[in-house]
Amino acid sequence: MASKRTTMKRYNLDVPVELFEALRTVADRQQTTIVDVIRRFIRLGLAVEKSADSTLYIREGDSFSKIILL
Repeated sequence: MASKRTTMKRYNLDVPVELFEALRTVADRQQTTIVDVIRRFIRLGLAVEKSADSTLYIREGDSFSKIILL
């Protein structure tokens, strides 16, 4: 069985204080860690990057925002 050390890579990331606080707010609201939030956002960004020339819809309650990916 592989240890966690061999299946994970470490990367130090400096972010502005405002961004860190926004991440902390999301993590607190979702009752998770900041690291987990960052991993989710990276996965989402990678999925969006693969979807160039597509349209992304974001639902907030009953309203939608349309984002065109170029």
